[in-house]
Amino acid sequence: MRKLTMLLLWAAWLGCSSGGADSKEGTPQDAGPDDVTVAECVASEMPTCCRECSDILTQPVCTDGSWSCPAGSTDERQCPSSPDQLACSPPIHPQATYTYPGCANEDYHCPRLKTAYCALESLRAEHAACEQDEDCVAATLDGRCTGSGTCPPPMVNTAGRADFETRAAAEVARYCTGSPICVSSGSCAYPSFVPRCRQGRCVAEVP
Repeated sequence: MRKLTMLLLWAAWLGCSSGGADSKEGTPQDAGPDDVTVAECVASEMPTCCRECSDILTQPVCTDGSWSCPAGSTDERQCPSSPDQLACSPPIHPQATYTYPGCANEDYHCPRLKTAYCALESLRAEHAACEQDEDCVAATLDGRCTGSGTCPPPMVNTAGRADFETRAAAEVARYCTGSPICVSSGSCAYPSFVPRCRQGRCVAEVP
């Protein structure tokens, strides 16, 4: 009888222990740090951060879904816009980006100056066909920052002179712009030239 009583008490204790474990498993647990949702910043809204509005860039920081620039740097959009202040991404001057179809991008003392020379010579060559010396004439060209146009002057055929002068002037203006960053004066060892027709092309010769 005593053994039976002990068995019943043992079974009852096991049942209570099992119920306690089940009730504990059914209770929601506290959320851990990995379960916290962190607000993400929008990539397209990422600012460009610069130190003192110069071109020294730093990486922005994302905190709670909002971008901010590290200490000591400034959002590019907040930089002063006055001419004497540097911008974070200063525009490249047209001289440094000048291109012309069929010409290599080459510098020569000034950025892309060789490219500009190639462009002017290409235009001259389009208008240089001739049969005799009388077909050729010296065109007028203000080379401005290129230093071209006088030594020697571009020799073209009479029929194409006006078109060459118009297109060449437009190309010089595109390269030099209103405020060039570099100017070439050019140099010449001869005081004058005369137009000649050589092998069907107008050329400049020393008299």
